[in-house]
Amino acid sequence: MKKILLLSVALLSLGLSAQDKKITIPDLKAQFDLLNENEAGEIDPINDKEINKKVKFFIEEKFLNVEYTRNIIWDSYETFLSPFDRYHYHTYIVQVKVEEVDRLKYIEVKYNPNTDEIESNFEWNEDIEDFEELEEEKEAAAINT
Repeated sequence: MKKILLLSVALLSLGLSAQDKKITIPDLKAQFDLLNENEAGEIDPINDKEINKKVKFFIEEKFLNVEYTRNIIWDSYETFLSPFDRYHYHTYIVQVKVEEVDRLKYIEVKYNPNTDEIESNFEWNEDIEDFEELEEEKEAAAINT
């Protein structure tokens, strides 16, 4: 009985330590404070060399058919707050040159400042010679069933 209790406590503590660290309100405020408004009332794009390097490395690792990354442009910042969940991320649009394709293509990536990780729901579609967002395909399939 003692072994079962010890095993249960160990598994519970392992499960709790594996959960993502919750974002704090000061974390959200710090990201929001990075945003600057110009004279025209527009938000100036964030141009952080370290984030751009991470985005470029992510693109090179995930999309093996990309020859090079041309531009990395900050697009938006999104937050979500509820009593049960909090998250935030920056969206970047990346202009890339794909092997054997004449026109430059675009990929949307998300940067999570809390985890310092980059992710993207886009995938190369050989048939249309462009990147497609996977999330939209899943939603469309769910609606059609």
